[in-house]
Amino acid sequence: MLRSMKISRCAVAALTTFIALTLMSTAVLAETTLEKARKSGYIRVGFANESPFSYATSKGRLTGESPTVFREIMKNLGINEVDGVLIEWGSLIPGLKAGRFDAIVASMYVTPKRCEQIIFANPTYGIGEAFIVNKGNPEGISNFHDAVTGDKKIALVAGTVEVRYAKLAGMKRKQRVIVPDFASAVAAVKAGRVSAAALTSLTAKDLASKDDDIERAEPFTFKHDGKTYRGEGSFAFRMEDTDLRDAINKELAKFIGTPAHLEMVKEFGFDSSNLPEKTAAQHCAGE
Repeated sequence: MLRSMKISRCAVAALTTFIALTLMSTAVLAETTLEKARKSGYIRVGFANESPFSYATSKGRLTGESPTVFREIMKNLGINEVDGVLIEWGSLIPGLKAGRFDAIVASMYVTPKRCEQIIFANPTYGIGEAFIVNKGNPEGISNFHDAVTGDKKIALVAGTVEVRYAKLAGMKRKQRVIVPDFASAVAAVKAGRVSAAALTSLTAKDLASKDDDIERAEPFTFKHDGKTYRGEGSFAFRMEDTDLRDAINKELAKFIGTPAHLEMVKEFGFDSSNLPEKTAAQHCAGE
């Protein structure tokens, strides 16, 4: 009888230990990205070198409109360290989903197609488009309409919204030259492989300011079938990270458009004309 009681006590102790370990394991597994970041004070983000939106300085510091605003929001959430992972634009979403980093901080446009794969915080800015062309714009090309009617080839960076605009505008497949990054787009223009490169107006402005052989054509807002397409971008996260997205949205609502915000992004060429007009939900719905 005594032996039986000892065995029972041992069994109970073992079961208790097993339950405790299981609960601890479950708690760790249930910890969200936001909770982990707050606990460690650190978050890793993905970006593609696209000045003035998100890029690394010559000393390796991550800067630009998106990282600067993101750092401010993170500090308000108790997360003081933001580390960047440089990756090609077209690999940002796959990299996020694969867990290489916990947020895309690259001023990525919020679009219905992207919303099928990831979730977005509300936009931090809005902007139109512009073409990079050779100095003097010898072919007189300034927008997608010019490209279509002139049967011109245009460089498009893989994964950018400009690829979609080109398709909507009716550009043939042979006209759409897909390149991996912004440096390749400029190189294609300078080498004469394409007539122009389609970019956001601020990216085009920044690139043109650094190279005397190219210039930015007149900025424009893309329109198709009576609809105006004004790009608005923000931070993006994995589908399950809704608590991180929601916490950031609360902070953005208090910050975007304030004098402090406008002063912060002024060095990157942004001003009150670049304030967003829609929510992420509206963009995801195609409004």
